[in-house]
Amino acid sequence: MSGADPHRPAGPHRPANPPRPTDPRSPRRDAPGLLAWLAVAAVLFALAPPPPPIPLLGEDEPLVLARQLERTIAAARRWQAVRGDLTIPWEDARGHLALVIDDVGRELHLFDQLLALRHRLTFAVLPGAVYASGVQLRLRADRRRPRDILLHLPMEPRRADAMDAERAAGEVFLQVGDPPEVLREKTAAALRRVPAAVGVSNHMGSALTTDLTALSAVMAELGARDLFFLDSVTVPGSRGAAAAAEAGIPAISRDFFLDHDPSPEAIREQLRRAAERAREAPTVAIAHPSQAVVDILRDELPRLHAAGIAIYPLHELLARTSASRPAPAGAPLPH
Repeated sequence: MSGADPHRPAGPHRPANPPRPTDPRSPRRDAPGLLAWLAVAAVLFALAPPPPPIPLLGEDEPLVLARQLERTIAAARRWQAVRGDLTIPWEDARGHLALVIDDVGRELHLFDQLLALRHRLTFAVLPGAVYASGVQLRLRADRRRPRDILLHLPMEPRRADAMDAERAAGEVFLQVGDPPEVLREKTAAALRRVPAAVGVSNHMGSALTTDLTALSAVMAELGARDLFFLDSVTVPGSRGAAAAAEAGIPAISRDFFLDHDPSPEAIREQLRRAAERAREAPTVAIAHPSQAVVDILRDELPRLHAAGIAIYPLHELLARTSASRPAPAGAPLPH
């Protein structure tokens, strides 16, 4: 047969009029519709009525608002009078004292009693403690009563057996024989467990705090995080504050342990001595959770406040303290 078949496409395999590829630079076919929609929207917006005017206050409403404000202020003053912190401006105080509570996070009963005291105590949290996270949440729950939180960092003591029970409780110790990178990682891991910390203090550490090489690795990690250091001075010759100063890190040393002798009489006497020194220079005292400590602080701190000796957060004491301070007056711990 000859002649073209009218039902076959022209060419061997292509249609007579193949579709043209779409040019990405060409305008979309729906552009006119979009432009029309925008034009209608602009007209409707121009024709829309203006928003209603803001209603004026009625004659009695300013008085009602004023009374509500007065009630709010009165409620705040009642709360402050009954539950708020007892404070004295730094310039008006006759003595300046910081009280640090160590070993926080192992129990809640005594912690709650200490937190309820109307004085700005500082709390040093053990990173491996079972309630480490919970106490941090409680300490930060009420913004009206802010509290400084420290990481109480376990460090190697001279008596190695003193670490046994602590390790069993979940604590990881920085040790003198650790390489610098291990010391930094252990410090960083502990800080991840106490993220609310504004500073670090040593837990035990009578061996490590006399070793400047080990301390320099710890201070490098603190410096990278803008944290300060409290040297608990658990042994004569502790170099913690000196190592921090050499690294350019703000540091301060404790002056008294209130409960080195845990008897109530001894605790009360140490607090008296700390208060006397606070009249002469800003002073740091450390205590540990115990019912004797709770009872004595509950009795004595209001009396100190009435005498003009105020309790300040550790960071404020540090900020106002000169680099040179007298040597600690209290006895070191035996480890």
